[in-house]
Amino acid sequence: MQAEHPTSAALQRLVDEGVLTAAQLEAVAAALAAEESGNRPPPGKLLAEIAAYIGAGLLFGGGGLVLAGSWEDMARAARIVTFAVVTIGLTAGGIAVAGGFSTLFHRAVDGSTARLRLATVLFALAAGAVTVTVGTAIGNGDSAAGWVGATVAGTLAAILGYLALPSLTGLLTCAVFSACMVPAVLDVTFGIDEPWIGVGLFGLGGIWFALTRIGAFAELWAGYSVAILISLLGAQLTGDHNLTPAYLLTAVMAVACFTLYAAQRSAVLVIGGGAAVALAAAEAVWQWTDGAVGAAGSVLAVGAIVLIIGAVLLARASKTSS
Repeated sequence: MQAEHPTSAALQRLVDEGVLTAAQLEAVAAALAAEESGNRPPPGKLLAEIAAYIGAGLLFGGGGLVLAGSWEDMARAARIVTFAVVTIGLTAGGIAVAGGFSTLFHRAVDGSTARLRLATVLFALAAGAVTVTVGTAIGNGDSAAGWVGATVAGTLAAILGYLALPSLTGLLTCAVFSACMVPAVLDVTFGIDEPWIGVGLFGLGGIWFALTRIGAFAELWAGYSVAILISLLGAQLTGDHNLTPAYLLTAVMAVACFTLYAAQRSAVLVIGGGAAVALAAAEAVWQWTDGAVGAAGSVLAVGAIVLIIGAVLLARASKTSS
């Protein structure tokens, strides 16, 4: 009897080779089918999760509309208290949905369940509420100091939320807040202008690379994706008046991607490194030749040659390993 499963051919081959008996084949196929069906959430649970997200979105959006209509009439203390209460409510709701304090701060917790996914969203919203609370408390949200304090507080809250429940949502929240915090701190606190803000963001991307490499994030591909995007953004900001630092830093990031790929075979590193090489080469040639069309054609030719060589070597390596 053939197993009705995507791996049925491989299982049948094991039967033909005498590794498995026909009865064992049926048992393995049944176990695989049961595992697949168990991974599919029932329709009622799926609808309940969707309804919970819709309810949370409507609640947050409705609250924002109410506050927007009465914000100008509210005293500063009332604004602070309101968002402090919202922060506490979202945090408490996230803890309750996750199953209590005992489920927090455990790297082994499975963040893919519906309850924990909703909890991570509530923690992310709480980080946003913390940002508004601190920004309003410092300079009523209108001063530069208030902006710095708000982004720093939001970043710390996002990091705490991720440590409590590691998830893709929490990681992206940390990425957004950290990318907002660095320019705010450099510009307001130290008075650094845009090219050096780009250097600061490039350094932040390096921190994301390092943290991902040492396993600080459960989502390896997401950590490297954030590192690549922030590094590229920082590198490009340095080229406002001169493209030289932009393509040099972009090339450095490409080297980092390919070096890390040798140790961790994440496709994101290859894609990011390839994109960085393409961008750095285009910018370098554009600056060196003042945008000459012939130079651009030479870059295309070199790229085609390198691609062909790489494809041939890859094909030979595959045959050798086979």
